[in-house]
Amino acid sequence: MKVFFDTSVIIAAFVSAHPKHENSLYWLQRVKKKEIEGIISVHSLIESYSILTTLPLSPKIYPSLAENLIRENVLKDFVMVKYNTDDYIRLLGELSSNNITGGASYDGLILYAARQMKIDRILTLNVNNFIRISPQLVKIISEP
Repeated sequence: MKVFFDTSVIIAAFVSAHPKHENSLYWLQRVKKKEIEGIISVHSLIESYSILTTLPLSPKIYPSLAENLIRENVLKDFVMVKYNTDDYIRLLGELSSNNITGGASYDGLILYAARQMKIDRILTLNVNNFIRISPQLVKIISEP
């Protein structure tokens, strides 16, 4: 089974205080055990780093720890979906024609990557946003 992970699920898996930690960690562990194929957008690498290093946690997640978490738990085990210039240009047109604004544009970028692969499931903690952006994927978008 090919499962696409949104950044929100990666963050929840890494942060034990997150309300969706256990469910998200379960899915991450399934990828690490090779029970499922984990797929992620390259955009989510930097987004994960940014979020991890700015969360108001105690103790704080320092840049070196954030990098290590991503390297050891994502880079080693996930398939990365990359973008090229044409992808960004196509997506810009899609976002505009669908009236997607603000931060939801980044969810559009993540979903664009998911649509490039034959995915069985998309995991996100932003289900409503994802469905609004790509209603054609409603049957495969879910929370962990």
